[in-house]
Amino acid sequence: MTTEVASGVVAITLRPDEDDSPHVYWVRGETGGALIDAGHDEDEVSQRVVEAVNAIRGDAPTPAILLITDRFGEHSGGAAALHAAFPGIEVHAGVEDVDAITEAIGHVVDAPLMGGETFDLDGGKTIHAIATPGHVGGSMCYILQPDGVLFSGDCVLSRGTTAVHLDQGGDMAAYVNSLQNLAEQNANILLSFHGPPVTDPAAKLAELIGHRNSRDESILECLRDGVTEVDAMRDRLYGAANLEEWRWNAAREQIIAHLIKLTAEGKATEIDAGNSYRLA
Repeated sequence: MTTEVASGVVAITLRPDEDDSPHVYWVRGETGGALIDAGHDEDEVSQRVVEAVNAIRGDAPTPAILLITDRFGEHSGGAAALHAAFPGIEVHAGVEDVDAITEAIGHVVDAPLMGGETFDLDGGKTIHAIATPGHVGGSMCYILQPDGVLFSGDCVLSRGTTAVHLDQGGDMAAYVNSLQNLAEQNANILLSFHGPPVTDPAAKLAELIGHRNSRDESILECLRDGVTEVDAMRDRLYGAANLEEWRWNAAREQIIAHLIKLTAEGKATEIDAGNSYRLA
């Protein structure tokens, strides 16, 4: 399914029957434009993306650039297939994610991104790369100017909150800084990798920053009350939610990520890394 979600921006919805379906975005440009993310490393998915792009571009040139938002397979896995389908397309990803992408699917990234790079789409439009580490080490977002269309990958989800993956270079302090950086972009619309467009990016970003600040405070409150074990904190903060096992495990990782942040800020002290902490 394809939907024009902003002027010159088409969402290719990979699982139309899901409310939070992932999307590949195509941004029109006079010299081929850009794809944001590649979809899964599945022949059927890649073929649908290729067919969708060819159908909506008509006689226009094939996409010139592919901009990946993070290392995970649903974002980068289809890059090799798209590279083969659209000869000459240049693939870019965050520098901290390139090795992980290469290990997973081979040498598909033509150039790593540090953040601050600009891609000219002609016709007066440009895409700017924004380094947004935190979710993973090399997370990238992109903003189409002058339209103010922000492609947020998994850094900002349309619904709910994003997990910080410590084993993939994630960092809670960096993530909060990335949210604040995105808020300063003054975007008009936010297009996440998952779910529908967000029409009030400022409110969404303020909500997420507030959530992380609130979680910091709830963890400090645990420490003040003598709850120093991570598992006990998880029981207190998430026990009533009756989470699925994978969410229960993820909750523990998020608490640790916050504690690492609080320790760096001098508000908490590590007793046993990943297991117990106390107030500083």
